[in-house]
Amino acid sequence: MSGVSRHLRPWSLLILTLVVLLIGVYNALLALDHVRHADDYRALGVSYPPLLRAGLALVWSAVLLAAGAGLWSRRRWARRWLVAILSNYGAFGVLWLIVFARSDFARGRIAFQAVVTALLVGLVAWIMRWSRVRAAFDVTSSQTNPGEVPE
Repeated sequence: MSGVSRHLRPWSLLILTLVVLLIGVYNALLALDHVRHADDYRALGVSYPPLLRAGLALVWSAVLLAAGAGLWSRRRWARRWLVAILSNYGAFGVLWLIVFARSDFARGRIAFQAVVTALLVGLVAWIMRWSRVRAAFDVTSSQTNPGEVPE
């Protein structure tokens, strides 16, 4: 049975799942940091409201951790929604930089960040279309109970 389990979870899906979960954990830690040090950030004169950043990071953490958990358990909704979630997360990062960039250096990063985001989202979309990755989600849904409707 272990050979079957290994076949059902391709390495690319495992790595992608871990990356999504790590990004979710990073956002949770970012939210915690901004809540704990909000006064320090205000004293430094950051260009954004620290508690707004904390709240948005917490929302992104919940969304990404849910997507990562869905990928781990090979839920079909996670496969369908992953590219949309990651593209919105990337667009949010670019828009955040556009709105709150003060220096020329920060503004110069906008195009680079947009291109890297587009390339990474394209890579994820390509990986999710691989036949082995799709098969991992299809096999899981075919293992449901006979009377149960797959997701």
